Amino acid sequence: MNIFDNDSEVLQIGALTIENGTDSVILSGDVEITKTQAGKAQAQALLDFAQALCAVFDELDSQGLPATADKDPSKVVMVNNPFE
Repeated sequence: MNIFDNDSEVLQIGALTIENGTDSVILSGDVEITKTQAGKAQAQALLDFAQALCAVFDELDSQGLPATADKDPSKVVMVNNPFE
């Protein structure tokens, strides 16, 4: 997964879904890691993702990562609900 590079990639680990975005990554669901080879593979996948995410943040820190997300309400556009 190319973290923060697109809005189309999804990583699935068990029932845990990791959705990529250009300004955020969304984790939803859960994963039961059992004491098995499959559990070991899931744990490794989580570790690999976490390390990749931290590496991206290390790179962003060098570029001046903001302290908080700036959600400018003036950029929100209201549209009519097509289902009403």
